[in-house]
Amino acid sequence: MKKAFSLIEVIFVLVILGIVASLSSQIIVQVYENYITQRAIYNVSTKTELVANQIVNRLTYRIQGSTISKQHQNFLNNKLSGTPAAIAADDWLPLKDIPTGEEYTSIEWIGYDNDSFSARQNPAWSGIADYENASRNAFTTPGSNLGDAATIMSNLSGGQVDLTTTPAAILFAQDDNYYTDTAEYNPQCMGLIREVDANTSCIFPVLQSGADGLNFTRAQDPNNATVLPKIITERYKMAWSAYAIAPEDRDGDANNDGIDDDGLYDLVLYYNYQPWNGESYMDDTTPRSTLMRNVTIFKFSENGGVINFKLCASENIGQDFNVTTCKQKVVIR
Repeated sequence: MKKAFSLIEVIFVLVILGIVASLSSQIIVQVYENYITQRAIYNVSTKTELVANQIVNRLTYRIQGSTISKQHQNFLNNKLSGTPAAIAADDWLPLKDIPTGEEYTSIEWIGYDNDSFSARQNPAWSGIADYENASRNAFTTPGSNLGDAATIMSNLSGGQVDLTTTPAAILFAQDDNYYTDTAEYNPQCMGLIREVDANTSCIFPVLQSGADGLNFTRAQDPNNATVLPKIITERYKMAWSAYAIAPEDRDGDANNDGIDDDGLYDLVLYYNYQPWNGESYMDDTTPRSTLMRNVTIFKFSENGGVINFKLCASENIGQDFNVTTCKQKVVIR
């Protein structure tokens, strides 16, 4: 007699196989979805960390007192209006004065030239001024090799600053700006708010004079036309560029609020512009680079000279599903 499976046994086996196949497919789908999600989280987390570190590195070399924030969209709208009007005084503030909850979206500062300062075993510019023997028009900076500094600045700026025909900027390490001791360093006299006040009198452009000499290219007094350069103190910082980080629309801003309609925007770095020569990051010729796309939050504050900022970005994992990660950093000078 020949043995065989009964119909009930066959059906039972098929049911079990169906259940196993169903569970296996669900597990495979779940594993794949987890992989896609984890990969997206890793990618956006890595990119956010890298960009946050770039911002920290640049802000570390900011000139004290030069860091400000602007209501970027107001400046942008003014530029695009065709008939630019005066920018309101409260459309910008020093970073340390930004009130909680206010929509100041950009951050701008002058960065001292750490590249030529640290490129040699002995700094190309020493940061020390022979103030006791300085004149109203020039001073020497012992221990400097300004020829090397000029080469490095020229290479980095694409010839925008070469210390021979195009000046760098000098800021001395004391609060009062003028020979007459009437004002303190502030963002307006640094030229960072050109749209409000074109005064750049507390920054003095300089050109090289020999291996360790610097000549002022202009000088002024706040009260009259008398040529009076700034008080020269023992220590100084040299700068060849200002920097700004601001949000930019990705594909539309119907609300005209500076944020893309889908809540995402690009974070853009502006660089290689010289406010002491009347330039602004709003100029069409100012170089810019996208630091990160799909940014959802970029907020910052300053307290006691310490900058704290938060950067959040999103990555799409299919259809309308996104993953978001945030990084918070502190910048201590």
